[in-house]
Amino acid sequence: MSNRVVRSAALAAASLWLLSGTAFAQQTVLKFWDNQQTESGLSVFQQEAVKRFEAENPDIKVEVTTIPYPEYQQRLLTAVQAGNGPDVSTVDQIWNSAFAEAGAIVPLDDMAKASGVKAETFFPGAWESANYKGQLWGVPFNVDVWFFAFVNKKLFADAGVDPASIVTWEGLEAAAPKLTDKTKGQFFMGLTGNKSEYPVVMTDSFIYSNGGSVLGVDGKCALTAPESVQALEFYKKMTEYAPAGILNAANEPMRELFLNGTLAVELWPALEQPTLDKSSIDWDLLAGFAPAGKKAVGTYGGWNLVLYKASPNQEAAWKFIQFMTREDVNGAVVDLIPANVAAAKAFLDKSRRHPDVILDHLNNAKPRPLSPRYLEVSEIQQNMVQKILSGTPVADATKEACAAIDAL
Repeated sequence: MSNRVVRSAALAAASLWLLSGTAFAQQTVLKFWDNQQTESGLSVFQQEAVKRFEAENPDIKVEVTTIPYPEYQQRLLTAVQAGNGPDVSTVDQIWNSAFAEAGAIVPLDDMAKASGVKAETFFPGAWESANYKGQLWGVPFNVDVWFFAFVNKKLFADAGVDPASIVTWEGLEAAAPKLTDKTKGQFFMGLTGNKSEYPVVMTDSFIYSNGGSVLGVDGKCALTAPESVQALEFYKKMTEYAPAGILNAANEPMRELFLNGTLAVELWPALEQPTLDKSSIDWDLLAGFAPAGKKAVGTYGGWNLVLYKASPNQEAAWKFIQFMTREDVNGAVVDLIPANVAAAKAFLDKSRRHPDVILDHLNNAKPRPLSPRYLEVSEIQQNMVQKILSGTPVADATKEACAAIDAL
């Protein structure tokens, strides 16, 4: 081989090395943070999505950080305040407005309009949860509803009660004593009253289904309105048919009672179905309950994707948000329910019982109050529920709760 050929080969190799080094140096590194829910394995789905995104966008490298849910919000806030937060992350729907109010995230209206990201692509309540003060502050990623009613078909059959009858409050009240036998340790419904978000979302669903709300359109507390008071009175009445110790009862023990066959009705999001499919319980699924002539309205749960103001990679971050909520991707990267309606339909048809019931309930559900002080509102509601279940008249408890909420 001549020296000229050797020199040419060396120059070509050096050029390739320089080009690849330049390309690598120009690769955008995108920081994505997500919560790791205890039982869901959500990060596994997210990692697979990241690989697919990187294959479609070789100029972008995504670094994934997953954090257990109980630690997630505080670590996210601390990182953002310290200036080393992510470019994009999931946030719980109930945090979205607080992050917007703090100026931590950017409004997405212009990006969404330019990219064709539209409200009708997503479930109405999920899209609503990402809006605050007339602007869009996130894109819905995944959703579920508190609550669906899972019923033990054997217990209903033994009691001679048609499960379909309990979709009305009247039917629910008539069925409750027939399916409760405290001497046998059998109870009708797994209601809770402990200091947690569960009694909040449960009572919200009763309130919404009766045409009430937690906050009115003026932002003031609406818990003293007749619709809300009536719903809370009904909730209190139904706790007579729940397991004892309700003030300290969390939702997880109720699930265990349902799984061991001593609870007739379990209230849980649709994510419970895979667990029930593995059990020996002969179960069925209903939407919620509402007074006769009204439709059950569930309380939304789920996550939105947000873009951080301090991110130096906002264009790449927006591209990632679009990818994760795309119809052909969204259903493959969540283990709740895709927020993209078309993706959700395909996902539910493939993997869930009664997909039509679930879709209808998702389309009808409402988010929790869109307040930057939501966590404080929730704590006030938790205290209110505890007082109601401890004997305080509902009218008094709601009046006290509204005074506290309006003082915020």
